[in-house]
Amino acid sequence: MLTTKDKLLSTLVSYIKNGDDLQNIALSKIAQDAEIGKSTVYEYFESKEHMIIETYRYLLKHYASILLSDLEAKDFKGALYEELRRTLIVLKDARSIMEAIMKVPYHDFRVDLSLKREMQDIQQTMSNRFVHIMKLGVEEGILPLREQNKEVSYVVQAIISGLLFQYVNGEMDLTENELLEMIYRQVVRVVQS
Repeated sequence: MLTTKDKLLSTLVSYIKNGDDLQNIALSKIAQDAEIGKSTVYEYFESKEHMIIETYRYLLKHYASILLSDLEAKDFKGALYEELRRTLIVLKDARSIMEAIMKVPYHDFRVDLSLKREMQDIQQTMSNRFVHIMKLGVEEGILPLREQNKEVSYVVQAIISGLLFQYVNGEMDLTENELLEMIYRQVVRVVQS
């Protein structure tokens, strides 16, 4: 069961995902759609900007729960596929969120420092996760054992992020499994070279 605060945040998320302009969404409308009183909004949020920041924090925690949950696969290819599938889920969902953020004039919205730190923590954990996945590849003899090369790491990151973004933006005529197989092959090729 959702708490009152979660109802409010969930309602704002649905507006954002529908492509509604954040500037034109009144707190009274959000309260009405969340089926709570307008004065209740102010028990949780001091302003609309505060509510928006908390909505992004809410989404960030949701995405982190998807991206950072324990991997079920214990082999290199399975773990890589699993992490890439999770990343695709988040990228597809976050696409509409990012489009909404980009519509808000800079002076109307600023990300507070704690939210930036939370994003950096997730990025660092994701980076550590990929290092772990690559180590599985080394342990299985798929990838060569050698000192970590920053250049190779950057190329691997570019391959993964570039192909995922192209896929999410509809720029590829591939199934999800074909995409994952292509990323797997290209990552192995780059690391082996």
